[in-house]
Amino acid sequence: MTRLARFLGLEDAPSNALRLARIMAILMPSYAMAFSISTTFWLIFIAEKLGNGSYMAGLSTVGLLVVIQLVIQVVLDYPTGSLGDHIGQKFVIASALVCYALMFWLSSTVTEDSSLYTFAAIYALLGAANSQESGAWGSWFDSNYRAAHPNDEDRKQYGVFQGKLGMLFGLSNTIVLIPGGWLAYSLGREWVFQGQAVICVLLALVVLRYLNDLPEVEQKRKEDKDKSDYTQLLKDGVSFLGSDRFITFMIAGQVLLFSITTVYINLVLFPFYFVYLLTDIAVASYRTFLYVPQVPLQERSGIWSRRFDPAKWIPRFELLSVGATIPLVVMAALLVVAPPPATADNLVRLMFPGSEFVILEAPLESIPVLIVIAVLFVFGFLMGTFAGILSQRVLIDVIPNRIRNSVYSLRPTLIMIAAMPIMAVSGEMITTYGLPPALVLLASISFAGTLLVWKAFQYPIPKASDLEDILIPEKTEDVVEEKRMEMGTSEHV
Repeated sequence: MTRLARFLGLEDAPSNALRLARIMAILMPSYAMAFSISTTFWLIFIAEKLGNGSYMAGLSTVGLLVVIQLVIQVVLDYPTGSLGDHIGQKFVIASALVCYALMFWLSSTVTEDSSLYTFAAIYALLGAANSQESGAWGSWFDSNYRAAHPNDEDRKQYGVFQGKLGMLFGLSNTIVLIPGGWLAYSLGREWVFQGQAVICVLLALVVLRYLNDLPEVEQKRKEDKDKSDYTQLLKDGVSFLGSDRFITFMIAGQVLLFSITTVYINLVLFPFYFVYLLTDIAVASYRTFLYVPQVPLQERSGIWSRRFDPAKWIPRFELLSVGATIPLVVMAALLVVAPPPATADNLVRLMFPGSEFVILEAPLESIPVLIVIAVLFVFGFLMGTFAGILSQRVLIDVIPNRIRNSVYSLRPTLIMIAAMPIMAVSGEMITTYGLPPALVLLASISFAGTLLVWKAFQYPIPKASDLEDILIPEKTEDVVEEKRMEMGTSEHV
């Protein structure tokens, strides 16, 4: 057993499975670093330009622009997912990275005088990129992993690897946040966006070179092309949602849960940070502080998750996840009980010894609230990680490889459809009434999604091999013909 295999949790995995894991362990952290370096200030930057210097004034327009983004994703998400099943995920991912590059470059050019059409183009490119990328990374790995390591009992090694991969992803997110904040402060946010554009183009070239399917997966794709065309893949992905009651309730619940997560990330999270922290450096340093414990927890989560029964624990973990019911209610209560500071005059700084490098910065009045938020977010992160790993352990053997990317992309499409009206209503509520009422609304919808997930596990969990009989007409006809021949044979005995 190699050190790499032991580290990734794939102790007895074949060499092909280790190769797949190694590729993901390199590309996903690189992807995380390329994007996370500006996540602290990109939304605020856009909102400030729209609001003539006031990000709160620009948030209502951002809400409308996000709706444009979501419309683009709804239109393109499922077709591009099916396209990934048809031609291979690496081409779709590379195209997504090019769209991200164009989005970051255009972001670097906007000013307060820029046309609204320019901002709409930025969000349209973001929607096109998200639609192509969504589900493609996971689909590529899951399809190839099933072929490379069929003897992984209950997918427990798969779950451990997902925890390790999440740790690497989180670590990559963490180490670029403070440098990103300082680069934005010293060089300007626009320079950071331009650097991201260049990195995205380079990543696209790497993806085209290394994200190749195993021979048996590629062969199966060619055979599926002969049996059914691209249009049939589109139909089968939709039909899959109604093929079993477990699947119907599970997907419906996840759609509601993740639609709230979408609204939370795009419209709530960073304004919530900024009302208590007030500056770019404070937000970047605090987010880094939150990520530090998440990195080892992510690594351990894959191992700890082996102890939990998915049917029993997934709904419970969903209630406690960051951006879900209980954390959202607590966030709303904090805003009411402990109002944010009005100015950043009374900042407390933790400096690196012997230098002026800021490790952590926050307004003095916000410190008690920030401690509560830190506990809430770290605990909620662990709960959400458990829920995600357990869900993937179930779904990897439920979804047929033939339509895996289609389903992985159809789910985000439905999430975007659900999120659009919620996004518009929430944006207006934030502008008119503030964050607390919007958070209560989001918590209520998230609770409904948790109930649907709980309902799903009241039914037997199907297997992909059983569902393929329903989804592939040619196979179903063959089965019927075999049964007919058996009956005819028995009649003549």
